[in-house]
Amino acid sequence: NDFDNKGISLDTLVNINRDKLDPKTWSPMLKDYSGPVISLTVRDLLRYTLTQSDNNASNLMFKDMVNVAQTDSFIATLIPRSSFQIAYTEEEMSADHNKAYSNYTSPLGAAMLMNRLFTEGLIDDEKQSFIKNTLKECKTGVDRIAAPLLDKEGVVIAHKTGSGDVNENGVLAAHNDVAYICLPNNISYTLAVFVKDFKGNESQASQYVAHISAVVYSLLMQTSVKS
Repeated sequence: NDFDNKGISLDTLVNINRDKLDPKTWSPMLKDYSGPVISLTVRDLLRYTLTQSDNNASNLMFKDMVNVAQTDSFIATLIPRSSFQIAYTEEEMSADHNKAYSNYTSPLGAAMLMNRLFTEGLIDDEKQSFIKNTLKECKTGVDRIAAPLLDKEGVVIAHKTGSGDVNENGVLAAHNDVAYICLPNNISYTLAVFVKDFKGNESQASQYVAHISAVVYSLLMQTSVKS
């Protein structure tokens, strides 16, 4: 893939001029570093995007490392072309919220990608292991798929959220989560729950996602006991 072909490693150092970053977007990175130049490794940038959905880190990697078209082409080798499209960066979608609908995936497409990530070798072993382990540390959306599982002993959850903006009509564009879940009885499963164009708040949308997660977990546990 292009990430490997460019010779970019997890330890490659990136110097970022603060004035090139968007101070108005969601970016924990900006809160953690106050200097005019921020020096981070690719590992750090990936951790910000994977665990905290940092928009500046995402924009930076699309701009300077692997662009949107390259990313879209690579994902097309892993899941059906009809199930997804990556057309714009966070920066472009922020400037025009309607463009967010051109970046999409189906729940099945997202689940297929997550499942392949955790069950097959897709990229360089070191990078893939880092991504898998980092997704287990995801800090966003713990009230979604993970919510009913947090008190379950021996359950390991790796997940990634996707969240859209609320438009002028109070409609939440997207409130998504996809997870790879390992149960202590050696059962693993992938679950994607997407909420689109929701006429409610984020907390309400999260409750629907969490409810579906709870039902799936309960069903799988009942099935495993019977077998």
